Amino acid sequence: MNKVTIFNRSNPDIGLCIRPATLGNEYDLVNGFIDYYCRQFVRDNKKTQLAVFIEPRIDSGFPDVVFASYLPSIVNNWSAKRETLDPFDLKLLSYLCSTKNVLGAKLISTLGFPEKQMITSLEKLMDAKLVSYRNSSWRVRTLRDVFSLTKLIAVEAKLNNVSKVVEQTHLNTRFASHSYALINSAHPQEETVKTFKRFGLGLYGKDSLFHRIVEAKQYTLPSSYLSFQFNEWIGKSISRQGG
Repeated sequence: MNKVTIFNRSNPDIGLCIRPATLGNEYDLVNGFIDYYCRQFVRDNKKTQLAVFIEPRIDSGFPDVVFASYLPSIVNNWSAKRETLDPFDLKLLSYLCSTKNVLGAKLISTLGFPEKQMITSLEKLMDAKLVSYRNSSWRVRTLRDVFSLTKLIAVEAKLNNVSKVVEQTHLNTRFASHSYALINSAHPQEETVKTFKRFGLGLYGKDSLFHRIVEAKQYTLPSSYLSFQFNEWIGKSISRQGG
């Protein structure tokens, strides 16, 4: 298995939609950063693999690039039943991950999902060996058997209008463990640096080389169903290649 896998084209078989690239200075900045990050990753990581998603479609838009570090053991507990999971199923799985044991009746009252759809999703998650039912309660199986990502780093690039990239970068904290902005300057204004620090957002800049100006706050994974979405895209892709 290659250390780095690039996802830069749509793959309907796994439910992945990639926005076609727009050539220009921002495109060059992003691609230069991808090369930089991949070299750093290969040098510093021995146990994990890297998947690079370039402008994947998620419910909040198209982040410029998402770096997903994952354990090769993702294929060890993979089931063909996971191929049928949809966003609703992943939302339910994400909720169960954030709780310990949940009574079936509480699931319906808390989430407000239609009962029939809830039951169908729970059955799909059980068939995929992701959740179990015991003592009238639902629980997720061992998290490492269900979720194999160790880092999920989102990056938004912007040549100008830094204030707008702050908003986009903050939005990516919904699913990423680390959220960064990438700008074409290694010396941003002091107020810009303070803003990123205040919101726990990371910042990379570039002159002749790339520099990490502000380190991003780390969030626990999985943080939402979108975290699971990247996990499933990777698992489906590997399983279709025969592991």
